Amino acid sequence: MALTQGPRDKDHQVTIVLLGVTGAGKSTFASIASRSPVTIGHGIEPCTQDPLAVRFKLPDSGQSIVLIDTPGFDDSVRTDLEILADIAKWLASQGFVRKHPLDGLILLHPATHAVVRRNETQRTRLLEKLLGDDAYSRVIIATTMWENLSAEEFMASVGGHMGRFGEQGVWANFRKKGATFMRHDNTEESAHKIIQHIVSKSKDLKAKTLLHGGLADNARVGDEVRQQLEEAFDFTHEQLKLHKKERPPKEDRKSKDSEKQRRYMEWEAEKRELEEMLKAQERRLKKLDSMILRMINVFARLFW
Repeated sequence: MALTQGPRDKDHQVTIVLLGVTGAGKSTFASIASRSPVTIGHGIEPCTQDPLAVRFKLPDSGQSIVLIDTPGFDDSVRTDLEILADIAKWLASQGFVRKHPLDGLILLHPATHAVVRRNETQRTRLLEKLLGDDAYSRVIIATTMWENLSAEEFMASVGGHMGRFGEQGVWANFRKKGATFMRHDNTEESAHKIIQHIVSKSKDLKAKTLLHGGLADNARVGDEVRQQLEEAFDFTHEQLKLHKKERPPKEDRKSKDSEKQRRYMEWEAEKRELEEMLKAQERRLKKLDSMILRMINVFARLFW
């Protein structure tokens, strides 16, 4: 279902969500674009723990912009599913479902991450389930951090990123359905160019509030979430089985040989870690139909 609205002008705020892995440059992008100080992280731990709305106007047009800076994926504490659920919960609490539907999404991806990892494949698959077909024209995948690469690394990364667009590439469906791919060079001009692309698409569309398409789509998102949780559970379960097979002799635990004792203690610590991980994944599966799935369905409504 779509609610028809008139053309948007500069008095209407254009709201854009920034997504990406920890360290992709989301907070830096928001800071550069808005000329405002936004706390920026420089390590592997996420700097942004909760979403943050950064408001400003484009200098040339006066267009009001709201950038939603979000926690990064590949977090050491929360899973990507939990991060998406937390983002959705925050968006709903701030009125971005009923009052200020989203105009676009910028997925920031560091050029240093040319290799496609399992987590990225899974969250890209989920995003494809969440996005309605009309949303892709308002999605931009912006590559960042090219300036951090040597000439040799630059060429290798270009080749790796080209593969992402191929028939079997992780971004193939985004390309086919109309998403835009741009390079961000860490300047204000570059950030504003990316934002302006979404502004122009927003003005082109008359039907702005694209609501979720019904039970069939709910089931599609739910099936994907369940599959990812089950895959994670099965993977950890298999890792635990393999780890148990590698157990050092039990007597090593109290051995007078400090090296044997150390190896046994390390094995035991890793076993406990895998067991805790398995319990946490089991809990997520049990609450799938409550908090996580409800929140991800809220997220889906923003883009349908």
